[in-house]
Amino acid sequence: MNPSDDSDRLRREAEQWWLRLRDRGATRGDAEAFKLWRASSPSHARAWNEVARLWQEMDPVLKQAASRDPGLAHPSARRPVNPGRRAFFGTAVAAGGAALAVWPPLSLWPSLLDYTADFRTGTAEQRSVALSEALTVQMNTQTRINRRAAMDAGKAIELVAGEAQVDAAGGGEAVTVYAGAGATHARQARFNLRYTGPQVCVTCLQGSVAVEQAGRRQTLEPGQQLYYDESGLRAAVPADMAMVEAWRSGTLSFSGQTLAEVVDEINRYRPGRVLLRNAELAARRVRMRFAITQTDLALRMLRDLYGAQLTQLPGGIVLLS
Repeated sequence: MNPSDDSDRLRREAEQWWLRLRDRGATRGDAEAFKLWRASSPSHARAWNEVARLWQEMDPVLKQAASRDPGLAHPSARRPVNPGRRAFFGTAVAAGGAALAVWPPLSLWPSLLDYTADFRTGTAEQRSVALSEALTVQMNTQTRINRRAAMDAGKAIELVAGEAQVDAAGGGEAVTVYAGAGATHARQARFNLRYTGPQVCVTCLQGSVAVEQAGRRQTLEPGQQLYYDESGLRAAVPADMAMVEAWRSGTLSFSGQTLAEVVDEINRYRPGRVLLRNAELAARRVRMRFAITQTDLALRMLRDLYGAQLTQLPGGIVLLS
């Protein structure tokens, strides 16, 4: 085994022990099992010490971040879990620690939902999935997709979180993509869906798609885009097609977005977490372009171009102030 792979595995195990031992339902048996795990080798002990030190150092920062933004967890965490996966969660997570394990603080490690998704991508990972001869889905970073049963003949999937481009090649087969509080229907079209916050963004690239939410329905033609959430559908507007498709070329481009928006996007492609701690800096408008594999370079660009101060912490955490 590659030494770095072994180190990553032990770190993940140590993080799982950290969660388990902090759960109010932890037992004496858990404590004894942990002692055996930690004593397995010096590498096990080292992994535990690093994780424990990180969370002790980060505790004040996490409390401050949570007080400013109680909605750090993805909104879909409040939706019912897929019944087919209920047994997994029942045995994997004690009730007191479920929320923390399913939606880890600041997304610093994969959640249980990541591992139960039918298809998923990790940080900075992209992949293409062919679900049939007529349906291909290209997944962006930090994306989870599940198969769904179609209401009528055809194919159906659910975008649980993240971003994906769906290519329905035709053949008369209906395709439905569920995301958040709505669904997108198509027969012969290419479209992009992004679900990284409270709203879902649907962009029609080719053909036409119908977006449905709470009984309302709106058709999008090529170059049109709309947002929706639980409160309803927004009006369709012209899309910046180059920006929508930029991720497929491995490049991120910003032209007038706030620095806070740029940091949110960097966090999708970079291990660890960047925490923005300056409200004035967060509101600055940014113009920059960088490859998704060069997020650390992007942080240095923010430092040099916009006067941001970078503070490096363990675990890939960076304070931007």
